[in-house]
Order: sequence, then C-alpha cells, then structure tokens
Amino acid sequence: MAHVLKYIYQKNIIIINLSKIPYRIKTDIDIETDMVDGDIKIYDFPAFHLGDRDLLSLYLSCRNIVFVADEDPHTLESAGTFLKLARGRKLGILINMIIGRPKLKYMILYSKYSKIYLIPFDEQLRIYRANGIDPIKLRSVGVAKMVKAAVDIARRLNS
Repeated sequence: MAHVLKYIYQKNIIIINLSKIPYRIKTDIDIETDMVDGDIKIYDFPAFHLGDRDLLSLYLSCRNIVFVADEDPHTLESAGTFLKLARGRKLGILINMIIGRPKLKYMILYSKYSKIYLIPFDEQLRIYRANGIDPIKLRSVGVAKMVKAAVDIARRLNS
C-alpha cells in the first residue's frame, strides 16, 4: 500500500508502526514507531481492545480505513466491531493469507462492511520477508494481488 501511494502521489509516505515490533525489511519507505509529521501517514495498528483509549482515539481519528483480516471467527468479530465504530471512510478489507479457495462464509460476512480483496498465501513472500527483503521487489502472486488492491484503493481515495 505504501509503495503504491508513494508512486501515485509522489509524496513522502510514513508508516507509523504502532505495535513497535520491527518490520525487519530494507525499504525506502519511512517506518517510524513514534508519531511524526509527513505528507501521508499510514498507521499500522496492532490488535487492540476497546478499552485501550489511546489506540481507539487514534483509530477513530483516521480519515480512511483499510482493514487487514484473516479467515477466522475472532478476526471477523473484531472487524465487525471496529468497522462499525469507524468514523473514516472504509476503503476495503484485505483478506490475507488465504490457503486454497477462499471460504464463501467469510467473503459474504466481510463484504457487509466494505469491498473485499483476496490475498492468497504466498510461501515465497513469507520466506523473503523473513530474510528482510522488501516485498515490492519480489515477483510473487501475493505481492501482485496486494499491488492490484492498493491501486484500486488509491483510486477510491481520489473519488
């Protein structure tokens, strides 16, 4: 997402990694763990509960939301709660790490909240990320699907 936005808007993109768990990849995108100023800020939220006032307040202040989800009942329940609370525009739900065919049940339930994008599990991507290589430099089905989703989301940002 950050690479696509940087390419489209030709602006400084900053990812603010709120989980503080290092990404361990070499990239030309600025990744910070503290709040900083930038042209476009992308907040990468960790899983958090509604009692965490600081993260909830920051989440509610976001103008645009892209939710990354998995095919499991706990994530579905969490997505439903957080997307109902969202004040910002819901641009999409990326259902991540799909093995085989996506489960129709999750596609139907997630689509109630926003447009969904299906990202298949990609062993090559997992191996390269573990080695610290920037995913955008890979020729991978998972990365191609993520880029396609990011371009569509960027188009929706401009509409």
